[in-house]
Amino acid sequence: MNKFDRSIISTVISELRSNTNLDVQEYKDFFISVFFVFFMSTHRRGPDIDIDLRFSGPMLAPYEDGFFSELVLAAEQVDTIFKDELGLCETIKHLIARAGKKNATAFRHACIQLHTIVSNSGFSAIAGDCFEEIIQSFSETHGTRAGESYTPRELVEMMVEIVEPIGGESVYDPVCGSGGFLVLANTKALNSTNHAPLKIHGREINLSAARIARMNCIVHGIFDSDIRTADSLQDLDVSAYDIILANPPFSLATDSYDRSATCSYFDFGPPPANNADFAFLQMIIKSLKPGGRGAVLISNGVLFRGGIEGGIRKEIIQAGIIEAVISIPGGVLKSTGIPTAILVLRKPEFADKPILLIDSAAAEKNMGADLHVPLKPLFGAALQIYKKLDEVEGVSRLVTIDELAANNYNLNLSRYILSRQAQEKSLSELIKRQRELEVNLVELQREFGELLADYEI
Repeated sequence: MNKFDRSIISTVISELRSNTNLDVQEYKDFFISVFFVFFMSTHRRGPDIDIDLRFSGPMLAPYEDGFFSELVLAAEQVDTIFKDELGLCETIKHLIARAGKKNATAFRHACIQLHTIVSNSGFSAIAGDCFEEIIQSFSETHGTRAGESYTPRELVEMMVEIVEPIGGESVYDPVCGSGGFLVLANTKALNSTNHAPLKIHGREINLSAARIARMNCIVHGIFDSDIRTADSLQDLDVSAYDIILANPPFSLATDSYDRSATCSYFDFGPPPANNADFAFLQMIIKSLKPGGRGAVLISNGVLFRGGIEGGIRKEIIQAGIIEAVISIPGGVLKSTGIPTAILVLRKPEFADKPILLIDSAAAEKNMGADLHVPLKPLFGAALQIYKKLDEVEGVSRLVTIDELAANNYNLNLSRYILSRQAQEKSLSELIKRQRELEVNLVELQREFGELLADYEI
C-alpha cells in the first residue's frame, strides 16, 4: 500500500454513523482508540512493543461474540505499554456497553473494516495520513460536536512554513487539539538541514482531544512528546519555547486568565473580562524564548477592536513583536465563515519596526499563476511574499510605526492596502473626469475666443 485512499475512511465512518444512534463524540473516541490498538498491535511501532492480538480467521466474523473480548484484551496491553495514559480500554469498553445488542453488529463491522485497512503490509508508511484523515472526517462531517476546532491542513502547512522549524528546537501549541501543528512541524524539522526531531510540547484542556494528540504523535513516530491535559491560560512556562504555533478559540468567554496559578503574563495590559483573545496572545508572547518566533491564527477583530484591546495592541506593536499580518479569507475554516488572519510573532531585536501586511486572497488572485513550483500550495503566493518581505502593489505593504500610530494602531489591511480592483476603478474614474475637464476647457477656450473677437471689434 503506497498510497492512501482517503475515501475509504470516510465511507467507514459514514456507515457507522448511519447504522447507530449514539453521540458522535462517543464513537469518534471509540473509532480512534480501535484504530490505535490495531495499528500498535499489527505494526509494533515503537520501543518495547509486544502485543498478542489474535484477530484472524473466524474471530473476524461479524457475529462472533469473542470479537470484543479480544479487542479489550489488546487495548489493555497497549494501555499498559503507555502507562495507562491513553485510556484505550476504558473508552472501548464504555462504548461496547453503550452500543448494546442493537448496535453491536454495526460496531463489529466497522472494526473489521478498520482492521482490514490497518493490517495491510504497507500500511505503516501511510499510517499518519490515515490517522489525520480520521480526525478530519469527524471534524468536517460532524462539526464542533465531534470535538475541538479543526485547523485545515493548508493553514497548518502555511504556518509551519512561516516559522521554519529546525531539528533540536522546542515547539509548543498551547491549545493543541489533535496535535496537527506539532506533528507537521516535526516532519518539517526532520527534513531540515540537520534531520533531527523537535522537542514537542502541547497543552489541551479537553481530555479527549489531549489523548488523540498523544496518539497522533505516536502514530507519527514521536514517543517522547510532552502533551498535557491543562489550561494553558493558567499553566505556562516563561520564555521556554523556540516556536509557538496555535489556533486559540476566538473570543472565548472565560475568566480563566484571572485565576492564573503561576505568574502574570499581562505585560501589555490586562484584557477585558470574558474575552480571552488578548489573554491567549500575551500568554503566547510570554512563553516564547528571546528570539523565538510564532504563528497564531486570530479573528479579524483582534486587528482593529478599540478600547482596552486597542491599548494592548498598541503596546505589542510598539514593542516590535508583530512581524507580519497575513489575512485569510472567510470560508477557509469549516467551523466559521468569518475572515481570519495569521499574526507572525518574533521576540524582537529592536522596537518600533515596520509590519508586513499581506492580503492572501489578493496574492493568490494576482500572483498565484506566476509561481514556478511543481505543486502550488493554496497560500503559496502569500508565503512567498512573506519570505522575501516583498511589497506588491494591491497585495502587500511594509507599514511603518508612524503610519500605524496615525491610524490608532489599527492593523486592518484595508486601511493600508488599496486593492487592485479599487485602484483600477479609481483610475477609470480619473480618466473619465479628465475627459470631462478637457471638454469643458475646449468650451471655455471657444467662449474666450468669442469674447476676444467682440472686444477687437
